[in-house]
Amino acid sequence: MILTVKSSDFLIKLQTEDGLALNTIASYGKDLELFEKFLDVEKLTLKQVTTQVLKNYLLVLHQQKLKATSVARKISCLKNFFKFLVNENFIEISPAKNLQTPKREAKIPKFLSEEEIFKLLSAAESDLRLSCMLEILYAAGLRVTELVSLPISLIQHEGKTLRNYLLVKGKGGKERIAPLNKAAIVKLLEYLKEREDSQENFQESSFWLFPGHSPNKHLTRQGFHKMLKGVARKAGIDPERVHPHVIRHSFATHLLNSGVDLRVLQELLGHSDISTTEIYTHILDSKLRDLVFAHHPLSKIQNV
Repeated sequence: MILTVKSSDFLIKLQTEDGLALNTIASYGKDLELFEKFLDVEKLTLKQVTTQVLKNYLLVLHQQKLKATSVARKISCLKNFFKFLVNENFIEISPAKNLQTPKREAKIPKFLSEEEIFKLLSAAESDLRLSCMLEILYAAGLRVTELVSLPISLIQHEGKTLRNYLLVKGKGGKERIAPLNKAAIVKLLEYLKEREDSQENFQESSFWLFPGHSPNKHLTRQGFHKMLKGVARKAGIDPERVHPHVIRHSFATHLLNSGVDLRVLQELLGHSDISTTEIYTHILDSKLRDLVFAHHPLSKIQNV
């Protein structure tokens, strides 16, 4: 089917020219497969797709009660896909050009308190690799994919210690500086020494900072997630509340509550749009509101 060939070309373009993350490309691939099945049922070719056909497809998605975020991504995929087809001279006008993206709910990010983070770090002390990963994750606010795929070459020495930042390649291949605090550097030095002394030769020679079961593979996101659940139980924290992105949210929330400028936080998190970072202001607003209720003189008046 033509769509299969064109969609493959589109996905290759996203990787080679646009530099999108592999996870994003995989999601787009699944979205296109779903759209292809819809066209097969409707007995339509790609060139027969009109705006009304796309609206009918979105209605089917709506009937499946998909989340607004999921539908928004599928619309974004279709917009980019048909724009690609126009650029390839396969079609003249994109039928997806005027599709309206559903408004996403502004959900307040889930995060752990500073006390809970310290409990996690303390509980991980017996596993040096996990302890090191947690320290880096919380110190730099990395995405889990960025953490597990850190190459060993990023670790640079300055004299007898380590450089206090990492140059991390985030979404879209965008590079940013990720700072490391003293605790993370100390833990990283301990981990590197153990890694060097390890009996597993492949670990010492691995390209990755956190190798998986073989030297040419890094620890998987799923593997780290499983380790994180285990240490949450050990720390006495509900494992359902703990996953890698919650640590990133905690990093952002704690910095913002400490007075870090929103633009600085945007750079630290690697957000391309400030609106993505602004979601954390809802947490700050809640904290300020609680402070007013607790300390404002009028808050002590009863029956107001």
